[in-house]
Amino acid sequence: MLNPLWIISLFLGLAEVTVGVAATQAQGWIQGMLAIFSVAFPSAVAVAFFRILLTRPFVLYAPRDYPNSPSIEAYVTAVSTAAGRNVENVEAAVRLAVEEVVVPRLPTADADRTQDLVEDAVRAAVGDFQRRSVQVDLSGIDPSMQVAVLTFPLDEVTVSHLLDTVYLTISDHVDAYAYERQWILVDAATGRPFRGIGSTSISSGGIPGEDSRNLRQIGVRPGSRLLAKRLLPGGPQL
Repeated sequence: MLNPLWIISLFLGLAEVTVGVAATQAQGWIQGMLAIFSVAFPSAVAVAFFRILLTRPFVLYAPRDYPNSPSIEAYVTAVSTAAGRNVENVEAAVRLAVEEVVVPRLPTADADRTQDLVEDAVRAAVGDFQRRSVQVDLSGIDPSMQVAVLTFPLDEVTVSHLLDTVYLTISDHVDAYAYERQWILVDAATGRPFRGIGSTSISSGGIPGEDSRNLRQIGVRPGSRLLAKRLLPGGPQL
């Protein structure tokens, strides 16, 4: 089964060849319009491709592409976990996509110009990702943690999703449902602690609920860096 990457590549290749042949047979303004289309069309496809790559990368692979034959549900869960989409992953994914899908469709160019194009695409994608994301620094829980920083797309996760993911990463150090009792998130820029958020803040009858608010609704700004800090029993509270 061909995966969507091959389908996209074949579609773009066929479209560019068709437009190129048509342009050589046309004259006047029609030839100019075909030339403009041959440049604008793959650029628009590239923008859509990068958006999918950042938000739903699992749709770009066929089942046979999955390593070690995991279930499709397990693979989708893994690659769509917000904390896994850090800057390094985005940079590597965009670089690979440009080199394997976009560059071969471009007119022949010297190696330096091609490399500049790849680097420009990577910088643009990483910059856009950083502007649309929020980082959570876990070093305040344990400086020796293997995963020191988690990165979340700001508009794609709820408050409960963020707190649950952070808790799963620091679960060796804090108890479940212990937010605001054993640990808390603080805005690194302003020092403001985020209180009244999460499952326990909206519990009903002692049963934790789900805080389905998005991060903007609790005051998290694009590009913010949050610090996870431990609260000591009897110690000063933030």
